[in-house]
Amino acid sequence: MHKMEKKDMALIGVAIVICVIICVLSPYIASGDPDGLEKSAEDSGLAEDFSVEEIKGIPDAPFPDYAFASSPDNQVLQIVALVIGVVVTLLLGLGVAYVVKK
Repeated sequence: MHKMEKKDMALIGVAIVICVIICVLSPYIASGDPDGLEKSAEDSGLAEDFSVEEIKGIPDAPFPDYAFASSPDNQVLQIVALVIGVVVTLLLGLGVAYVVKK
């Protein structure tokens, strides 16, 4: 089995630190005016409270709008939700890489 070089590990460490910095800053620098998909939905007349709960078989999002459902405006909890999302994504990527490598 191939061991990672120190240079590769350092690069991965820097990438993780950058991801965490982005998670911490994003609730404070994100725009309050939606654009992209959310803006298109508003322009097309979809209600703000539209949810996929009405569609059977689709589970609720664990962190709707990148926050905990109990406190959607709490910026500290938004950061926690973002960090959890980054960690889960990195672990899934590591798992897929491990399976593909075998």
